Amino acid sequence: MEAMMTGMINNIFFIIFPIIVYQMLATAGQRNFFVSHRVTMTVLFSISIILCMLFPYQFLTDQYIFDLRQVPMIVGALYGGPIVSAMLFLVSSIGRIFIGGDGMYIAILNQFIIAAGVPFLRPLYMRINRLRKIALVFCISIASLLFNMFAGAFFFGDPLDDIIGIWVMLMINQGTIIVLTALLIEHMQRQEYMYNSLLKHEKMETVSHFAAAVSHELRNPLQSIKGFIQLMKEYEYSREKQVEFHDLILREINAAEDLIDDYLVYAKPTYGQLEPTAAASEVRHVLKIMAPYATGKDVEVHFAEMDETVEILVDRHKFQQALVNIIRNGIEAMPDGGTLSISVKSSPAKVWVEVTDKGVGMTKEEVQRLGEPYFSNKIKGTGLGLMVTYSIVSQMNGQVLVDSEKGKGTEFTLEFPNFANSENE
Repeated sequence: MEAMMTGMINNIFFIIFPIIVYQMLATAGQRNFFVSHRVTMTVLFSISIILCMLFPYQFLTDQYIFDLRQVPMIVGALYGGPIVSAMLFLVSSIGRIFIGGDGMYIAILNQFIIAAGVPFLRPLYMRINRLRKIALVFCISIASLLFNMFAGAFFFGDPLDDIIGIWVMLMINQGTIIVLTALLIEHMQRQEYMYNSLLKHEKMETVSHFAAAVSHELRNPLQSIKGFIQLMKEYEYSREKQVEFHDLILREINAAEDLIDDYLVYAKPTYGQLEPTAAASEVRHVLKIMAPYATGKDVEVHFAEMDETVEILVDRHKFQQALVNIIRNGIEAMPDGGTLSISVKSSPAKVWVEVTDKGVGMTKEEVQRLGEPYFSNKIKGTGLGLMVTYSIVSQMNGQVLVDSEKGKGTEFTLEFPNFANSENE
């Protein structure tokens, strides 16, 4: 009994082996059995058949040597179709000829019937639900073993009364294993379907957010432009007033153009030449630009630590844009004023630009959603600035790290590879 159980477990492993290997190696979103990687799956199932034949096991009595080669043959025929079925039949037939012994011709004939007949059931199998699929594979397995039983009785004269009990146990054994194998494949297929559906849903949701954000943000300048044009059409204004209206219209048009440019940066970033840049120098340059804004908000900027020599490989203009977005957020997070700390730190491998405020802070859930389309903690915000920032930093081989606590403040860290280290490599 122990030897039988060991042999059965080995055969089950040989059957599960190609499915697990395929699941590990195939790219997520493309795990369609015998569709995306038909050759690979055929080879793996062929190995499974050969291993089952090379390591059979005695079943209940010493007279019956049994293996589970029919399981990968039937499953392969149902999921792979005629070509895969033909290849698996060829492999199993050659293997059976090499093994030889009594019953060789019956086994090959049985394998031929499986290879020729089962693919015709494939269209039906693919249409029916999971419960009916289980019933179908179980019936196919039983039918193949019934053929072997009656053929053995006919050619070798074994009394059916003496062998019926053993064959019933064989049918239950193989039927159970083929059902579990089909359930495993169906479960993996269902997980893959859910994964693809989720990806599709996320893409559609992103498009929806983009559409909402664009319509919301563009409506304001367009309404202003429309209003000024209507006023100029209905009333006679002085030349000075008309010039003022023209300037306001141009300002709104420029705002709309800037908004569109920001969306394009997020959707399809384009950069100039990446060049070694002193991070501290760029930080100081951005702070000069943002100084009036910080002063107007009663925010004092403090340099905590500045590594003046360290360099990073970036597009200077886009890096400045990302830094401006983060510094502006830090300033706006302190509506009653406060201190904004900025530092540039480095190690042999990394460079960190840290921006720390003592503002309103965020919850863990809010931090996780940063960079998503149309998510913002501001009443009139769209989250577009951080969307652009995350995209810029990611495309320049960096990442944005955020540490925040509600009511205590937030620390944004831009992490980049150290150019000196990458140059040595």
